[in-house]
Formats: sequence, structure tokens, C-alpha cells
Amino acid sequence: MSEMTSQSPAWSAAPCYLCGRSTHHVVANAGYSFQSCVSCGFRMQHPLPDPADDEGIYGDEFYADRSLDRGLDAQDAVNRSLIDQRVHQLTEVNGGPGALLDVGAGTGLFVEACVRAGWQATGIDPSAAAVRIAEKVTSAKVLHGRLEDVVVEPKYDAVTLWDVLEHLSDPRAGLRRIAGLLAPHGVVAISLPNVSGLKSRLLGKRWRYYRRDFGHVSHFSPSTLTMLLVQAGFAPVAVRTSGLFNLGKAFGLNPAEVRADHRLLSRMQAAADAAAGGMGLGEDLVVVGRRSSP
Repeated sequence: MSEMTSQSPAWSAAPCYLCGRSTHHVVANAGYSFQSCVSCGFRMQHPLPDPADDEGIYGDEFYADRSLDRGLDAQDAVNRSLIDQRVHQLTEVNGGPGALLDVGAGTGLFVEACVRAGWQATGIDPSAAAVRIAEKVTSAKVLHGRLEDVVVEPKYDAVTLWDVLEHLSDPRAGLRRIAGLLAPHGVVAISLPNVSGLKSRLLGKRWRYYRRDFGHVSHFSPSTLTMLLVQAGFAPVAVRTSGLFNLGKAFGLNPAEVRADHRLLSRMQAAADAAAGGMGLGEDLVVVGRRSSP
């Protein structure tokens, strides 16, 4: 994508949201841009979009295209494995099941998996379509609303934000809100794309998560997400990246097909994913933080 032209929207530098240092301009699309901190590397859309703009993104078609309008037992092996890994990790970090709130729960698949594992789990999502689908395909309790609609009581042992934090216009305020919802030493678990991953670095401004149809306002790396957690009152307890390119794409295969039908390619994919993740270069970033003592 080209640099800013005379037809591009007016832009003026603003201090970094995260560390307050200076920023430079990164053009991601003709209609909007991102600013990148010259110090910490945090990227945030500028100017910020109207939150109502996201409402049109997450309709029935969005969930149907990703097979998220099917129940937990109907998910492909890749998605089911991801859900089960997250439940297992959270249960381990928490020392067993407890009370959980899944923010941005979508169609309730993770909430249902948690309930099956012994958690008292509830979800909340701003998409009416997601809540409607959840009622049809799961037994999960998914409420229609946003984070700011959650009541403070009862206190939760864990709050999860799977691919959610990058959509918030004020992620620090969102995490501080979550800290207030958690019991002492409760945990928050976050997943989002890694802006410092190998795929992002190679693709530059062509990285798909700059596209407006994803609705991402911020782009984090392991270091900037850790910094944000500390600012919001959390102590990071786990930081990891995973995933690389889909090696089956050249053969017209999606990740589920690679895993199910191509043993050698599946092993190669697992090795490549592990190598990238071990170096912090995976595309997916997962961080778990524990609420600091008041």
C-alpha cells in the first residue's frame, strides 16, 4: 500500500497511547490509518472509529463463514483442539475450575467447553446474531451486552478475552474494569494477533488484520501487551505465541484438512508452528495475567 498522498485523510501525530512517546504514520487503508510508536512499537488506529461501525461486521454471515454457527461437537479438529487447550490452560493456572466470564463470547463454544470442564461460566457479546446462534447451538449462557454492562458482583476467578482486546478503543480502561470484576489474584486470559510475528513482518501493510472488516483498533506484540497488563494492575504469568503460515495453502488445503488427511504435512506444520512460537514470532499471541494485590 502506498504512503500518504494528498488524497489521504488529514493526520497529525499524537502521543503513543501506551507509553506516551512519539509516533509515526502507518497507512493501512485509504479511509483510515494507524500510528506506530517509535519507542515501544504499539500501533493504534487514528482517528479511532465509531464503535457502532463494528456492529455490521458480526452478523449471521460472519459466524456461518467460520462454521461457528455449529455446536461444540461439530467443530473441526483444529478449532476444537484450540478451545480445549484454552480450557485446560486456564484450569491449570487457576488451580481448578471456578467462576468465569468470557467477554466477546461469540456463539458460546468456549463457554460451553468450560461448563463441561466444571466451570461456572457465563459469556457476554455485543452481537445480537452471536447470542441468537448461541441459544440454538449450545447450552451456554451468553448475554447480549458489552463489558461495561457487566455487574461487579459476583467476583470472577477468571475473565477471558479471546480476540477481543484489539477491538476496544480504550483497552487499558477495559482491563482495569476487568480487574474490578475479578476476585483477589483472579486471572485474565487474552488472545490476539501478534504484530511482531513473522507473518506480520513479512507482509507489512498487507497484513490482513489492518483491514477494516476485521474491526481491529490496536495491534500488540508480546512486550506491548505485557506493558498494558502491568499498567492495568496485572502481573503477567504466561506469554506465548504460536502459529505460522498455513503450509497447506499452496495445495488448496485449510488447516483442518492438513491435520485430518495429510500426516507428513501436518507434522511439518506442527514443527514450523512450534519453531515460530518458541522465538516469539508466531502469529497468535496469548497472555495470561494475574490481578495484582490491591
